[in-house]
Amino acid sequence: MIETIENLLQLLILLICTGISLSWAIRERGGTAILLFFFYASFALADLYWLLYLVFYEKSPVIFYVSDLSWYASYLFLYMLVQQMADPEEQKFRFTALWALPAFCAVMCLFYMQWGDYLSNAICAVLMSLLLCHSVRGLVYMRSHPQAAANRPLYIAILVFCMLEYGVWTTSCFWVGDTWKNPYFIFDCLMTVYMLFLLYSYKKAVTE
Repeated sequence: MIETIENLLQLLILLICTGISLSWAIRERGGTAILLFFFYASFALADLYWLLYLVFYEKSPVIFYVSDLSWYASYLFLYMLVQQMADPEEQKFRFTALWALPAFCAVMCLFYMQWGDYLSNAICAVLMSLLLCHSVRGLVYMRSHPQAAANRPLYIAILVFCMLEYGVWTTSCFWVGDTWKNPYFIFDCLMTVYMLFLLYSYKKAVTE
């Protein structure tokens, strides 16, 4: 019951964010807001499938690939958004320490493979690596290029997103149970609040 309520709340927030981002995309006639809209829409579709399964079968989905594909699509749209927001010089910027992020994602991927299938964990590792690398790269780039600081709120939001996702995945490995004492629900509730934070961060980035 708790999982159903929490997923319903997250879906409602996602639908609100989807509607707002769509209105921005229509006003901008496309632009980066359309990528934000597709992120929210994809994430909402994944949550919808998960919620309907909970309602009809009263348990988490056994066949979870439908939700996974939608979540993968949302990560990809978020990555495309970050790419679009960066200027050409920033996209070429590199530094050695950046390789620590793909290494971290690879280690976590191997860890999660103890509970999940290899392909889905590998896909998540690649997409998380892209999001982490491009957001951290942007934040480091801003230190020597203050004119690019407008994107800081969005890059910080991307980092928060990745941390929350890793929090959700890690807690789901160790704690099971439909109770608020399960840390998984705490991270998932934080993810629900985060969806509004991302909307605010994007708007702040494009208006500065």
